[in-house]
Amino acid sequence: MNKDKILNLINNSINKISEEFDIELNSENDKIYVYSELGTFDSMMLVVLIAEIEEELLLNFKMEVTLTSDKAMAKSTPFESNLSILNLIIESQN
Repeated sequence: MNKDKILNLINNSINKISEEFDIELNSENDKIYVYSELGTFDSMMLVVLIAEIEEELLLNFKMEVTLTSDKAMAKSTPFESNLSILNLIIESQN
């Protein structure tokens, strides 16, 4: 599993959806805040993002991932940022 390629896929999905919904992203260094106090996505945008990422992972990496699993939802901020989403994906493959 190539973390950089997956992170790039996540970032592209975040950017695509932020453009579709015409919102500005909040980021610092390599971290893009998504769904948290610092994030700019609302719940509808988050649903679209989750579906987009799951579909792209399947198409590009043949990875079947469910980002809304019980294990993922047990975390306090699973969709806080691009990096927390990457961690969910990595953990789901272990």
